[in-house]
Amino acid sequence: MLSVSLRPRPLFVAGCGANEQTSRMWIGPERVECEGVAPMMCLQVAYSADAEYELFYDQIAGFEPVEGTSYVIDVEITEVDNPPADASSLAYSLVKVVEEN
Repeated sequence: MLSVSLRPRPLFVAGCGANEQTSRMWIGPERVECEGVAPMMCLQVAYSADAEYELFYDQIAGFEPVEGTSYVIDVEITEVDNPPADASSLAYSLVKVVEEN
């Protein structure tokens, strides 16, 4: 069963500002249908190797997953100043691909 989480779990704090952190994410091999503002396809992510997948509604800048491939990635998470009402207050950017299967 998939659950929804809106809060990333930090791997460690990075960067100069208090509004940046780095997190490790386990990405499932398939996108699944989900509903945000409109129907869309979401990544399935976990925040540890043995955690259940959760729906991930955001984009990860610099990360282009290939359907059918699982990944372990590190991402930088930054707070967005004054995000639009229907957008996330967090921005995600790929730091590195740790593993892919």
